[in-house]
Amino acid sequence: MKIANSKLIVSVIAFTLLISCSSRDELLVKPDEKKKTIQNIVVLPVINKTADNKASQLLRIKLLEQLYFKGYEKISFETIDRKLENFYSLTGKNESGVIAPQVIKEIIGADGALYCKLIEAKTSRTVFYAPVTVSVSCELRGTVAGEVLWAASHQATTRNFHPTKSGLEIKVREAFEQLIEDVVNKIMETMPEGPKYQG
Repeated sequence: MKIANSKLIVSVIAFTLLISCSSRDELLVKPDEKKKTIQNIVVLPVINKTADNKASQLLRIKLLEQLYFKGYEKISFETIDRKLENFYSLTGKNESGVIAPQVIKEIIGADGALYCKLIEAKTSRTVFYAPVTVSVSCELRGTVAGEVLWAASHQATTRNFHPTKSGLEIKVREAFEQLIEDVVNKIMETMPEGPKYQG
């Protein structure tokens, strides 16, 4: 009986020590020649449906990095945000509103606008266990007609275990940053290649 109980305890600990990921994906890729004309993409401020502002900022940074690796020109956040701020100050529109793709073309001159939502970024904690979940959706719109050229979403969860509270906090912070990076990488896998890599 003691051996059976010992085996059960060891199995439970081994299971919770593993960092496992579960995921859910949605994808839309439009087989359109217009994608080949996209030279540069504006990464707009993330629409944040959570209370975590740092997560949305980190998400935007990771998206810009991945677009660059896919072969698109970098348009700095400073340039984007300054021009958006000027637009909002002239129009009096609420900054939390979603700006139209055609407006992006007019004020920034980019061919594409990337709209992303941070839908979920949460951690649930017990004494030794803390799962972390991140859910993101993105869509790329052409800035001439405003049509959706590409869209994808991904949700993933890591399960973290540590016998001390401080150790668990460290693992959660590390897991959270890594999870955002993993989600962005997964989403961007299906993004069409930029002009740098197009044949």
